[in-house]
Amino acid sequence: MNELRMTPPTHSPTNVIGWRLPLDAITRRETEVLQAITDGCSTPQIAARLYLSQKTVKNHLASIYQKLDARDRTQAVLIALRLGIVQLERSDAA
Repeated sequence: MNELRMTPPTHSPTNVIGWRLPLDAITRRETEVLQAITDGCSTPQIAARLYLSQKTVKNHLASIYQKLDARDRTQAVLIALRLGIVQLERSDAA
């Protein structure tokens, strides 16, 4: 008799805009780079913040653009925000 087996999902849940990414699509380091961009950091600032070379940061950005199908930083951040990969900093001064 055949057993029914539950297999783990290969994709993350669909977000509000209907996009799906594999669970391991964006690496931890790429998430850190995305968060730094969201926080307004330039490439040299990201490199200093994450102890990376600027070339490595640019390589991560190229990978992020490809995975998110983004053409630039702004689009990558918007997509990452919609997917819940990054968050905007909240100011308590308001």
